[in-house]
Amino acid sequence: MHFTQKVRSYLTAGAALVLSSACAMQTNLPITHAAGAVHSWMTPAAQSQNLLYVSDLGTNEVDVLSYPSGSPVGKLSGFGSVAGLCVDKAGDVFVVDEAGPVQVFAHGGTTPIRKLTVYGAPYGCSVDSVTGNLAVTNLSSYLYGAVAIYPKAKGAPNVIKSSEANSTYFCGYDPSGNLYVDGNDHSAAFVLWELPKGKTTLSDLHFTKQITKPGGVQWDGSYVAVGDYAAGLIYRTKRGSGVVAKTVTLKSGDDVQQFWIAGGTLVGQSLGEVPYWHYPGGGSPSKTLLGFSEPIAATVSVAKAQ
Repeated sequence: MHFTQKVRSYLTAGAALVLSSACAMQTNLPITHAAGAVHSWMTPAAQSQNLLYVSDLGTNEVDVLSYPSGSPVGKLSGFGSVAGLCVDKAGDVFVVDEAGPVQVFAHGGTTPIRKLTVYGAPYGCSVDSVTGNLAVTNLSSYLYGAVAIYPKAKGAPNVIKSSEANSTYFCGYDPSGNLYVDGNDHSAAFVLWELPKGKTTLSDLHFTKQITKPGGVQWDGSYVAVGDYAAGLIYRTKRGSGVVAKTVTLKSGDDVQQFWIAGGTLVGQSLGEVPYWHYPGGGSPSKTLLGFSEPIAATVSVAKAQ
């Protein structure tokens, strides 16, 4: 079993996917995690729908569901230790495999359109909407560099090193092409770094809150959203600084690792579940998808206009 699985794997596979809300519960088509090889599949209608991708470390698969309804429409398999997810403006989905490589799938596709070589223990990713550059973090930053930048999400990366970083977890670009990366220094203390557009050196933003376990990082339209996945908190942080302007509390969100913000909804994880929360309101989940084993990341790919 892979290192990350040994540390984080604590749930068994679910037998079905159930969609619930505060008012009602509805049973959808089952998602099964049978023993043995599972092949990737996708329904014909998936390409014309907005899709939610959920990486499930417990099964080493990526479940694909219609968004926002949550009905299962596909599954991607063949990974060694599935980790973070991200998407570009064309709807292509990037699946980080801690065992390597990063695989890129077209919206609704089941076969990678390309694969990117990685080193160490890659974990989170983000695509710059302006340049198309792909950033990939590394749990083994002290050996392999803090973040790898793939120009236009292709070819060999430019590795950004930092003597301060021990591990980097998640990252996110703002609309100006500045990259924000969270992780730990060599004393295991939380750090939020910024890689300004066009620069090659990470800057410590001196984050004003204490975070136990680094969670997702994403531009939410006004702030850089930084998660503490052990506490169920999202800190809305001023761009270019470590100053927290607002805090969002996610009830029943004490395992939200790599969340995804889509408009007024935040999709996260919570002990085998994938809840939706109103964002930036937070509070109790407005909807919950059940039946996962150990979901750790989510992203939404928008269908191209017909």
